[in-house]
Amino acid sequence: MERTECSKEMNNSYRFLLEGAVVTIAMVSYRRFTEVMPEHAHGENVYELHYVEQGKGEVLLNRKRYEVKPGMLYITGPGILHEQIPSKEEPLVEFGIYLQIQKNVTGGELLQGLSAHPLWCGYARNGLKHLTKELLRERMGNQPGAGEKMQYLLAEFLIECIRSILMTKEEEKPLPMPQEQFGAHAIREENALLVADEIFLYEYRDITLDEMARRLGFSVRQTQRLLQRIYGKSFTQKKLEARMSAALTLLQNSRYSITEISEQLGYASMEHFSYAFSKFYGDVPSSVRKNGSVRRVQGH
Repeated sequence: MERTECSKEMNNSYRFLLEGAVVTIAMVSYRRFTEVMPEHAHGENVYELHYVEQGKGEVLLNRKRYEVKPGMLYITGPGILHEQIPSKEEPLVEFGIYLQIQKNVTGGELLQGLSAHPLWCGYARNGLKHLTKELLRERMGNQPGAGEKMQYLLAEFLIECIRSILMTKEEEKPLPMPQEQFGAHAIREENALLVADEIFLYEYRDITLDEMARRLGFSVRQTQRLLQRIYGKSFTQKKLEARMSAALTLLQNSRYSITEISEQLGYASMEHFSYAFSKFYGDVPSSVRKNGSVRRVQGH
């Protein structure tokens, strides 16, 4: 079973000023989604911008369903529940940025507009198509001053996204094929929550504690303590929770068979998956597929 293609790492985050506020871009990604992105929400002053280049699918924003296709943009701000379900036949290709805005800064029309629309889904301005290509080209070219130019391009990308909210929608136009996928992960502890969230969202199948520690730049013991402090759970508990969240979303919202879902989640057999699912939720997968709901147990 084909898996979601995840971003490569970069060594730094990007920061710039926008209307007097410091904006930190903690991650930039270019991904082809073949698996569900489970339901999750972000913390205070955190936003995720999703620009769809190719494919089809659905996104659930605060559990309201929206169809997504090329040229569309959706924005999820603090506390907005969202999950993404790609089409099995035409997987989604998405360019996204994960950012945090400085607290207690009012800003101007742009920041106030973003704050007033923590949930938004619609067509993007055509400028995003050009900026996406420029960002990918800059990353691929490895030219002098690439880091500085990336900051300016990302600031422009954010501005164009906010303008998409505030101004008239533009007509859909065809977009180019993806050329590369990449990501920018901050490894400082102040951004560890953002990085850990992304890892559990996209790599819940195969991620190991050792690999997560390496990505965060911490020792295994430091990583264990950090996860306990952030989530109140161990690595094993959090990984299981992520896999089960993906399983529930797939059972309720996809056309994959239970056998296919067990394979996507990395289980050796459907029986092994069914046992883990029923132990976690108190219901067997076939019952959830039939009834569309689950009886949650053990505080889940």
